[in-house]
Amino acid sequence: MNIIKLSSVLAVFSLVACGQGSNQETTKSAAVDAPAVEEATSSPVRYNEFVWCSNGENATEDNLVARDSFWSKSVSELGMDELRGANLKPVGWSSESFDSLTLLMWPNKEARNAGWLEYQDSGIEEKLNENFPGVETCGGIEWANVYGFDVYQPRQASNQESAEGAIAYAGYQFCSFNEGNKAADLRKVVMGSYTKFLQEFEAEVGPTSYNFLVQIPDFDAAAGERHNGVPPQFDLMWTNFWSDKTEKTMGDKAWAESGAPIQESFDAVMTCSEEQGYDLTITKNRKV
Repeated sequence: MNIIKLSSVLAVFSLVACGQGSNQETTKSAAVDAPAVEEATSSPVRYNEFVWCSNGENATEDNLVARDSFWSKSVSELGMDELRGANLKPVGWSSESFDSLTLLMWPNKEARNAGWLEYQDSGIEEKLNENFPGVETCGGIEWANVYGFDVYQPRQASNQESAEGAIAYAGYQFCSFNEGNKAADLRKVVMGSYTKFLQEFEAEVGPTSYNFLVQIPDFDAAAGERHNGVPPQFDLMWTNFWSDKTEKTMGDKAWAESGAPIQESFDAVMTCSEEQGYDLTITKNRKV
């Protein structure tokens, strides 16, 4: 669905990140006044990092898959059982900044800090470059193009089972509160007309693989390098996610038919960039 789906989790945002990002510790300053809500949505569910990657002269599909497999096996051997990884490829657009993104999904920032220290001491990156020359380079100079986010997730998808071989879809919008608005204003819209819409949609079509996240930048968005379509500053990155992208069309159709009044309510509270869509494939799962 092309919709700013902003959930009740926004009501917990009392901090918006600022600092240096990438592989450094950051500090945070108060930016959004928000009331207390349920403990289950008052803290991040994980810590995401997006790594810019550019293809080299030897970047065939087979070589890229083999490189991802080597990386996954290597970090698993380091004991990073809880780390998940994914590859993100732009759908219907391109960027001069990267060809794809590597998404690292850490259980929390503490695990991320420890994991990066171990990774940099392991020599894995050097082995990747040695075994797969000219295939892919990631992270920029001294990992400057690694961007971390605290992830808030108010619910699980109603259907978490995907068809075998299904490709997921992730859409990102960079959003800022309009003047005079805050998280509590969004909560009113979400807990009212939006919640009703989502319930009625799934009552009609059945459980879907759709989910949504709110991701708070753990870096100074105004100071870092930005790719096309990203505003100079933003409060959060809204994420639409379908674990089976073939379901997205029916969601878009339902929103086009009945979502306009709800969208107007969201637009009165937030200003968001156009959605940037990606095909998402998992490269590393948790060890079970």
